[in-house]
Amino acid sequence: MKAVFAGTFDPPTYGHLDVIGRAAPIFEQLRVVVGHNIRKQPLFSVEERVAMLEKLAAAMGLSNIVIDSWDGLIADYALRNDCGVLLRSVRNMGEIPYEQVMAAMSGRFGKSLETMLMFARPELSDISSTAVRELIAWKRLPKGIVPDLVQKELEKRFGPLLQD
Repeated sequence: MKAVFAGTFDPPTYGHLDVIGRAAPIFEQLRVVVGHNIRKQPLFSVEERVAMLEKLAAAMGLSNIVIDSWDGLIADYALRNDCGVLLRSVRNMGEIPYEQVMAAMSGRFGKSLETMLMFARPELSDISSTAVRELIAWKRLPKGIVPDLVQKELEKRFGPLLQD
């Protein structure tokens, strides 16, 4: 079975990579899809995020990962690409009600489309792209949140970021 793990990935974090690494062996193919969120102003273009994810996935050595982008409903993407599962990451119990509503809505687009939740590892549950963007505004970014490749791209754009 094929699955879709979608997000804005702006920027990609260790939390994202952990989910990708744990989910890839479960599925025949895992499509990591950079989406457009109308409520967010991105730091990086879709093309930049796709390029970063391609390099990060290659470094993980996972052969069944496809990196893609989509500007529409992720349920439509999944159905067009014969993916039966929407994989979602949950950092805390407060995210469950939102994910439950989204799963029900996605199910309306195709009875064969299931949502699977994967919980973040406790040591990564505080990491989000939103938190990264907020920390960057303060020129701070502790170690262990984003991979080195992403750190370098952030510093190219925003200058040095204190890591203590």
